[in-house]
Amino acid sequence: MQKAAFITGTGKGIGKSVAEALLDENYLVFGFSRSNTIEHKNFNFTQIDLTNLEKVQNITFAKIKTKDVLLVNNAATIGKIVPIDLKSEVAIIEEYNLNIITPTLLCKKFIQSYKEEKKLIINISSGAAIKSIASWSTYCATKSALDKLTEVISEESHSNLKIFSVHPGIVNTNMQTKIRNADPNLFPLLDQFANYYYNNELENTTIVAEKIAYIIKNSRKFKENILTIRDCKLN
Repeated sequence: MQKAAFITGTGKGIGKSVAEALLDENYLVFGFSRSNTIEHKNFNFTQIDLTNLEKVQNITFAKIKTKDVLLVNNAATIGKIVPIDLKSEVAIIEEYNLNIITPTLLCKKFIQSYKEEKKLIINISSGAAIKSIASWSTYCATKSALDKLTEVISEESHSNLKIFSVHPGIVNTNMQTKIRNADPNLFPLLDQFANYYYNNELENTTIVAEKIAYIIKNSRKFKENILTIRDCKLN
């Protein structure tokens, strides 16, 4: 019986690579993002702005004949890389909406929608959840909250559910490009992050997706709820 995956942020980066990896594994994949370039018979795309909570609340998970369902909360934004007093209030609200409120709502809907099925939730977090980085206020705060959300859900009595918060490491995505283009006067760690790129230390999204797929296939092997991709071996 075909497995089903619901993934946010499939338009690019890690979300797109994870979707493609699961399609290669014959998953039925449902993608939610503002844009799409994936064309596959098993890919179902919903165009949506995930910062819009009214639209998120209207999301319904498909009733499909499967015993295994997966939710990957991947969509997120680092926002404008500036000290908090230079952020607009509208931007702060949108960043919290996308990074923590939307995944929280989707976790609730997902668990509620599939009572009997074997359920797996992968929340894509960040090392920023445990490290305080100047000018990343909303990103650090929301990723920390996402880790705690994962741990709390794991403590609750939801039948047939495994949940992980995954730290993918420093990955070659558009977010890293945005970081390198930050104002050095407002982001003190600019040189450090630029050097990750110039020293070829950024991980490829395809490799990250392969490791996430490994976690998905071997979810029962992992006892901790917070996982780091760099510690994930593909054998």
